[in-house]
Amino acid sequence: MDTGTLIWIIVAVVVVIAVVIIVAMMSRKARETRANQQRSKAQEIRAEAQRTQDRAEAESVAAAQASADAAKADADARAAKLEADRLARESEAKQSQAAGLQQETQDRLRRADEVDPDVTDDARAADTRRDVDDRSGSDVRRDVDEHRGPNDANGSRGRHA
Repeated sequence: MDTGTLIWIIVAVVVVIAVVIIVAMMSRKARETRANQQRSKAQEIRAEAQRTQDRAEAESVAAAQASADAAKADADARAAKLEADRLARESEAKQSQAAGLQQETQDRLRRADEVDPDVTDDARAADTRRDVDDRSGSDVRRDVDEHRGPNDANGSRGRHA
């Protein structure tokens, strides 16, 4: 082999090695660029995942608050129902007591009329009709005053004939 050929072979080998090195460097640079792009994409995905996690936690807190509010409202409603029931029982007891006192008053007035010599049988009959009306739920008290005389200014229930 002559020197010219040997030089061309060496130059060809150097060129091939240079091309291989250049290709390897470009390939390495392409891999680094691709890796950087993938890292960037992964970072974006992680950031979106964190935003989603933050929203999920906020929704969880809001749901827990709504649940607590509902439980409080339920407890308040139960307390109000108990208070309403207590007031209804108290009202019934007072109405019953008032009815008993009204009945007692009517009985005493009737006894007073029976004892009073100035009260006639017609007045007693009118009082009995009025008592029946009062007990049947009439809201209007009907006094039969046509038998009351001018001497009854003291307010007695006695009726004159």
